[in-house]
Amino acid sequence: MASSAIYIIAIIATEIALIGIGYAMVYAVRHSSAATGRANQLQALLDVLDECVVVSSGLQIVAANESLPRLLETDKQTAENYLLSDFIRDRKALDTLVADETACIETEVRTATGNMVAVEIAAHTTYDGDIKQRIFEIRDIRERKAAQAKIEFLASHDPLTRLHNRETMHTSLTQAIANAEATGNRCALIWIDLDHFKQINDTLGHAMGDKCLCAIADKLVSELASDYMVSRIGGDEFIVLCPSIPDALEARLVGQQIRRVLNQPFLFAGRNVNVGASIGVAIYPDNAGSAEELLKNADIALYRAKDNGRGIYQHFTKALSEEMARQNALSKRLPEAMKNGEITAYFQPTVRATDGALTGFEALARWQHPDFGFVPPEEFVRIAEEQGLITELTDLVFRTTIMTASNWPQHIRFSVNVTPPQINSQLIDQVRRLTREYDFDPRQLEIEVTEDALIQDFEKTSNMFSRLRMLGIQVAMDDFGTGYTSIANLRRLNFDRIKIDKVLTTDLPGHRRTAGIVKAMLVLARELEIAVTAEGIETEAQLEFLREYDFVTVQGYLFSRPLPAAALDELKRFPSAEKPVDRIFLPQKDKRIHLAKTA
Repeated sequence: MASSAIYIIAIIATEIALIGIGYAMVYAVRHSSAATGRANQLQALLDVLDECVVVSSGLQIVAANESLPRLLETDKQTAENYLLSDFIRDRKALDTLVADETACIETEVRTATGNMVAVEIAAHTTYDGDIKQRIFEIRDIRERKAAQAKIEFLASHDPLTRLHNRETMHTSLTQAIANAEATGNRCALIWIDLDHFKQINDTLGHAMGDKCLCAIADKLVSELASDYMVSRIGGDEFIVLCPSIPDALEARLVGQQIRRVLNQPFLFAGRNVNVGASIGVAIYPDNAGSAEELLKNADIALYRAKDNGRGIYQHFTKALSEEMARQNALSKRLPEAMKNGEITAYFQPTVRATDGALTGFEALARWQHPDFGFVPPEEFVRIAEEQGLITELTDLVFRTTIMTASNWPQHIRFSVNVTPPQINSQLIDQVRRLTREYDFDPRQLEIEVTEDALIQDFEKTSNMFSRLRMLGIQVAMDDFGTGYTSIANLRRLNFDRIKIDKVLTTDLPGHRRTAGIVKAMLVLARELEIAVTAEGIETEAQLEFLREYDFVTVQGYLFSRPLPAAALDELKRFPSAEKPVDRIFLPQKDKRIHLAKTA
């Protein structure tokens, strides 16, 4: 507040000084024969000012400093012969400056070369006897105007892509809804999220990532209709507002057009870049009754598009809304559920394919919700990751697994799944702490990771695997054959086990190509001396296909569903892998033996 007051006082002082100089200048002009020296001093003082100082009688310029010809892009003699109306073309502004005793206005002056310059003109009046004269202080305010324009632009636009920002989009959306309500038309909101932009940042750098965002913004603007508003609302997310459309089909066509444009290889920085986009669409009034609800529902549709594999277009539906309500309810209850026992570990047996002997168990998190019943792990594990609770969830599963495994012989191995973000030092410390707490031999544990962990950070993952093995823990690659890793990684990371996903085993043995792929995997594993577990074994035919491989273990509903820890004691009466017997878990001729029918 104090600095503002000082600034105002300084301006007032400057104004007073300039007026005083102007008065003296008028006097010097009228009495030049007696005060030539004084006039020259005043003129020199005026000429060093950036502001133009002009003295006029009526419209005729009587005197001016050197700043005036510089502003008007002409010489001093020409400038001093000007009438005010020669360069102040706005008649209303000119009348105000000439007529008012004091005036301060913003207008434009025309230079000798025809350029228009934004200026601020302050006018003051003095009298020499009966002769009225005006003193004008003219400031070039182009820089100030440019700064103001930039501030106004940045208030409504994204500084990087120069697209409209979230605030402007929301204002326009509110107006579009009002217009749609008045006309009976519809408006659509198309929410775009780039699928692989993080990889571009990681591989090409953030500077190139910014350029890529600008190129994508330009592409969207050039491809879409001129009346559609394209906005960047942060990060790698964009929104396209279609302010007036006749029906939902139009929105679908626009969404598919955007998907087609962004899911094609993008030539950028001399290389083809695959960006890809997931798209969520909501329409007013079909899907919402307000701007906020339309934004929320478009976001819900986008969330589903990303969840369904990315690179797709998803229109909002009522079912999506109900699903999101379920997700929100699960999210709110998850922390409590982890504490009150709703979430616990179940265990699915693995048996040797050749004779059915028990070899171990896979620990699987299970949630029995009081309202929703059984909640699939893939659903609540994702929620735990989003809420930052994945460490606590993993701790719960590890703790239950170690307590359960402590009651079994050491050769019965217990495996636990971990997600890619958990492959870090905290996991090592977590396992070390729990094994010491329960005086448990870590060699009875196996960690299962998906191939995605290798994609995210190969070197970090490799280092973590080495540290796990130093504790005696084995490492298995889960869902082998369904991810992106190369076969070479089997050698580089030296997995102890690979688990063939049920996506491949489901079609065994009837699908010839699938059978060929699985056989090739088994041959490869045997040559590399890597153990194999085949998941999803549910039929006698699937098992018969795998029986000839003595290094293969299997798991699936053919033998047992996942069991609660309390139910495992009954299995101790069955022989384990150290005591091979006939297929004790396998279906008999007229009766299937299911150890459990729980979730």
